[in-house]
Amino acid sequence: MRIDKLNKKRIEILREIHKIGPFLEGSLCATTKRCGNSKCRCARQGPIHETMLLTWKEEGTTHTLYVPKDLREEVEELVGEYTALKEQMKLMSRTQREILIASRHRSARRKV
Repeated sequence: MRIDKLNKKRIEILREIHKIGPFLEGSLCATTKRCGNSKCRCARQGPIHETMLLTWKEEGTTHTLYVPKDLREEVEELVGEYTALKEQMKLMSRTQREILIASRHRSARRKV
């Protein structure tokens, strides 16, 4: 691909990155647990409560954070924005490598 086309592609990727809103690194995981209330149905044998957890890694250690019901939708959106950002970063890196390769070829042709 020619460098001018790659530069246009790079500009488009930057535009897409600019559209990305606030983001949050991590993964959401739905799980079940007992609440600990001895009078609750889950303490006997009833259905166990569903809960949502956010997990992420810091310095090789996995961290987990409980996400309350009223924040689940917002956290899902934030994690989705982070996923979109990662995809755009991959596209940008791929495009930058292609620009480097094309520039190397152009530079090599000039030396001949």
